Amino acid sequence: MKNEKYYLKTKTINQMNMNFLIKLATLTTNVTVMELLKVATERIDERLQEIDRQFSAFRYDSLVSKFQRGDQKPLTTSNDFKQIYNSAILSEQMTNGIYRPYFAGKFDPSTIVRSWAIEQVFDEALKPLLKNPEVVGVYLSGDQNIKFATKQDSDFRWEINIPNSEEILTTYYLKNGAISTFENDEFLGNTYKMNQADNHQTTVIRSSLIEASIWALVGSSSKKEEFMSFIKHYNLTGIVVDKQDNVLNFNLGSIIDNKERVK
Repeated sequence: MKNEKYYLKTKTINQMNMNFLIKLATLTTNVTVMELLKVATERIDERLQEIDRQFSAFRYDSLVSKFQRGDQKPLTTSNDFKQIYNSAILSEQMTNGIYRPYFAGKFDPSTIVRSWAIEQVFDEALKPLLKNPEVVGVYLSGDQNIKFATKQDSDFRWEINIPNSEEILTTYYLKNGAISTFENDEFLGNTYKMNQADNHQTTVIRSSLIEASIWALVGSSSKKEEFMSFIKHYNLTGIVVDKQDNVLNFNLGSIIDNKERVK
């Protein structure tokens, strides 16, 4: 296929106490493309505000806060809350309790809410833009969680750099999927026992951003042998850096222990 010249147009918004980066890969930079980006950005901003109102544990009237106070109605009146709750409980079971959707003894699915929010607005406001003949790729990131897609007949690939400290650890060139990176020195209160983990940083690639974020968290919250068993069992793909700066790649469940060290 003939290689095209692509343009990247970006917008940044702040919601849910983090920055979201929106990108369009296009064949032109005309007024129509810029209007598409403007309208999509406004839709994403509004939807993220709505999600924050519904699911923020810091808002007294949110569904999460009501559930924390013993109100069971969110499970029966909100399909979104039920979906997040079920994902949280399933993730806890699949990870043998390494991921726990609780903070200070109360249900707090913040990790899943962030990933779920990105996937929701991506599917609602960005993915439909691929129907436009001038748009070849769409991308949305927030808090080291990334969702992206490319038009089926395009040769365009997203260049996604995975940082480690001040350097680039690796670069992926991908068309469709989700990537999440988790560092175990992030502040998480007492929710996870980070000091018992072997890995400093974990990146996981999946089709689902919720799954990617959970497994990235697990990779940086568990012992090496335990995470390697998860890699094999769930056919995970990604890269980890342990606390001695050794790099381990894995692809579709296969371990590629190349003994690299971060320089």
